[in-house]
Amino acid sequence: MKFNKAYSDLINKLPPSLTKEAWKRLLSRKKSPMTEEEASTINPIVELFLRHEVNRYQKKLKHQRKSWPLDNLSNIYNNETSTKISIDMVNQESQTQDTVPICEHEEEISCRVKKKLDSLSFSAL
Repeated sequence: MKFNKAYSDLINKLPPSLTKEAWKRLLSRKKSPMTEEEASTINPIVELFLRHEVNRYQKKLKHQRKSWPLDNLSNIYNNETSTKISIDMVNQESQTQDTVPICEHEEEISCRVKKKLDSLSFSAL
């Protein structure tokens, strides 16, 4: 796997895993796959492909950076209202736990289930 040195500025903008993936994609395209020799020479198709990959990668990074950490959000709200706001996380554990339904009629339900299973087993025979 060797891209031409003319594309080193584009390749340096991509992580190694994406450059390997780009090389594989160039060689195994459905429409007009390239040979290793074609891909390692200066080729406008290779350059356009690498530019496209760099643009996709930078767009992805830009999109990921838009999320704000929670610590910064509390500072923003504090500055807007000019009072200290504390986030109440006392009930955090109880809010995130799955609620288990409590049934007082377990015996009645289990009896119904047993009857249904018995009727199904008899009808299957």
